[in-house]
Amino acid sequence: MSAPRATASLDCDVLIVGGGLVGSALAVALADTPLRVVLVEASDPAVLEQPSFDARVTALANGSKRILAAMGLWEALGVHAEPIETIHVSERGRFGAARILATEEGVEALGYTIENRRLGEALWARLASAQNCTVLGLASLREFATTPSGVRAEIEQAGERVDVTAEMLVAADGARSRIRAELGIAIREDHYPQHALILNCRTDRPHRGVAYERFLPTGPLAMLPLPGERVGVVWTLPAERAAEAAADTDAKFRADLQHAFGYRLGRIVQVGQRALHPLRRVRSHSLGRGRIVLVGNAAVTLHPVAGQGFNLALRDVAALAELLTAAGRSNDYGSLAERYAASRTADQRKVALFTHGLVELFGAALPGLGSARGIGLTAFDLLPAAKSAFARHTMGIAGRMPRLARGLPLDGATRPAER
Repeated sequence: MSAPRATASLDCDVLIVGGGLVGSALAVALADTPLRVVLVEASDPAVLEQPSFDARVTALANGSKRILAAMGLWEALGVHAEPIETIHVSERGRFGAARILATEEGVEALGYTIENRRLGEALWARLASAQNCTVLGLASLREFATTPSGVRAEIEQAGERVDVTAEMLVAADGARSRIRAELGIAIREDHYPQHALILNCRTDRPHRGVAYERFLPTGPLAMLPLPGERVGVVWTLPAERAAEAAADTDAKFRADLQHAFGYRLGRIVQVGQRALHPLRRVRSHSLGRGRIVLVGNAAVTLHPVAGQGFNLALRDVAALAELLTAAGRSNDYGSLAERYAASRTADQRKVALFTHGLVELFGAALPGLGSARGIGLTAFDLLPAAKSAFARHTMGIAGRMPRLARGLPLDGATRPAER
């Protein structure tokens, strides 16, 4: 097939391929800096899903709220976010349990849940007014090549070609990243013998801001507080059983979910549409090469057991935005990929090991291990210092943090951070 005719050319500092939540968040983070950004997205950003009972939801850590506030977005997002005031961790059939309370950690909330469409609306509304950002919607990357001074890319949009020259290319194109593959960056991939069923439900008791993480012999079950007194469900099951559960009648599925979770939220009175997702962990051996870097799922894809994926990606965004802004001031992009890797590898490895370790620990059925887990949860619940350290990590406020993660605007940005 012949290449489309070139009808336009763009010169920019940062070319972002992938306009999902992570790619668009990076574009927004850079919107008030002098950097010129081009964002390429395959879907139509003008079309967002309509409100519904089944709307997909993201869990935002407290640190992610800081980042979004520093980007000028929390005022629009906060009115749609449901605070998580307590996290309750337990294992079915065991006596141990642990509770983490926002009041004990001195914060308003441990995190928040918000519908993905609300995040998308806020991000795209901000991009629509960004003077230094060009959005190419309904577009895709045809090919790219690195040069001594940057990257050249061909973008196809509506059957025509746009030639883009950039200082840096950011791959935000997901777990099956084409850019990563063409760079020859190897990955380590762990396939779990489970699928996740994701849905929303309603119970006859209010959730009161409590997020439940319940470990079952078949895998973890999370019940998250959602706006509108809904509860978000992430139920991990063996692949064959998950497929059966996805096809069950609502009555059968509701009864099985009730049996698995119990009655802490009373009776489950309504279940929504079920989405089935195979589970895997993908880790790139490198976070970039030359003038190209990876963010989000292109860099690391996690098991959803602790809801850390998007929060980790936002920390990628915060660190990369700061490095790009500094590189733009000095016109020195040559070692940016190495600096980005140095700033993000430890956090990514720590979170990947943490989520994988939870799956392995609570999925193991060795003699005596269940009792040991119960004792461990009880001991953890009685140790405030241990709970506080754990909470700070899950809230995304531990360790060295970039400016956005501290609630500060980027150096050189024109917009002050929200309070």
